[in-house]
Amino acid sequence: MPADPYAHDAPFYDAIHGEGGEDLDFWLPFAAEHGGPILEVGAGTGRIALPLARAGHAVTALDPSPAMLAIARERAAAGGLALTFVEGRLPGAALPPAAFATVIFPNDVLLACAAPGEQEAALRAAAAALAPGGRLALDVAGPGHWLDPDGNGEPLLAFEGDLGGKRLTVWHTRHDDPASQTRRLHVRYELAGGGGHERVAGSDHVLRYVTRAQLAGMLEVAGLRLLDTWGGYGLEALTNASERLMVTAELGERRS
Repeated sequence: MPADPYAHDAPFYDAIHGEGGEDLDFWLPFAAEHGGPILEVGAGTGRIALPLARAGHAVTALDPSPAMLAIARERAAAGGLALTFVEGRLPGAALPPAAFATVIFPNDVLLACAAPGEQEAALRAAAAALAPGGRLALDVAGPGHWLDPDGNGEPLLAFEGDLGGKRLTVWHTRHDDPASQTRRLHVRYELAGGGGHERVAGSDHVLRYVTRAQLAGMLEVAGLRLLDTWGGYGLEALTNASERLMVTAELGERRS
């Protein structure tokens, strides 16, 4: 893995994901209810962290990518927003203990903890960063958006749009392994001007998918009490067709 695992993705991230996203309809009310300080794990270019800061919350944006954080810092400075940026990931990042009222893992960030035992270790680290009574929320792929080996090796058009007056086309090629609950994903970026393809970049990522039962078990081991489960950002019930799996948990009594 390169020193910056998202160096090739960062220049294209905002063009693909935009300024907002429907998940903000979940994160902003959740933060308003439970308050800060807030730790966002996997903050990227600040798509969620910046609106949270704009809403008046004290936000720490954690991400392993210097390239992503550089964009987030520029956007925060341009908007006159004060955030704390930390380069690193969970587990492993040096965070103050019991310092946050809220910890969030948006949009598949937990799945990027793909090594065996890494997801549980990340949740343990998040629990250590939570203040007593603090809340944690997770957003990962749901049952209706599960691994599908039938599509292995087939390039899929993931995005097509404009970037700086040029045409950006993004292709995803995956290899899904339900036995290990992993997806190996290759992302290809093609940026074309009037003279044809001028730039091609690619990145590779591994995601480890997780079920609700597995999440519940890992949260319990981390000392977190599962509170709610939803199948979408509008707090829909979780079903076999749900494309998202969202859970919230509360920190219980700390173990000696």
